[in-house]
Amino acid sequence: MTAGRGVASDRSLRRVAGLLAAVVAGIHLYWALPVATQQLRFGILHDPRPAAFLLATMAMLMGVLLVLQGFDPLPVYVGGIALMVVFLGGYAAWHTVLDHGAFWPGRPAHGGHSDLGPLRLIAVHLLDDSLAFASKLVEAALLAVLSVLTVRELNDR
Repeated sequence: MTAGRGVASDRSLRRVAGLLAAVVAGIHLYWALPVATQQLRFGILHDPRPAAFLLATMAMLMGVLLVLQGFDPLPVYVGGIALMVVFLGGYAAWHTVLDHGAFWPGRPAHGGHSDLGPLRLIAVHLLDDSLAFASKLVEAALLAVLSVLTVRELNDR
């Protein structure tokens, strides 16, 4: 591959990553903002996810802006990879070993479906929630694109 074609390819991948990051941020904002608003309204923090999702949304959008402004993209890529791993792994953990947040004060254990096994349980949750399913697909795609960009960036240094 010629150098010019590689630069154009990286630019296209960066655009795809930026678009995917905006979609992931939008999905998390869409889910978290109404829940966080209700929590603030009633003064009850019964679920830690809205605050975490709102912070993550700001971090993702900041990452996109930093790359657009010409900052070193490698830390942004690595941070994005870490965040997507947390989102994907966190979803699996929340619905399995964390029992829908039963560790959190005021959240009862969910129970009722631990006999399904972890992979089937995650699949059932994803198939029952189209927003979560879309979110996990886009997060996995962003993880893949950021991984490719990271490898390319490291090879160019």
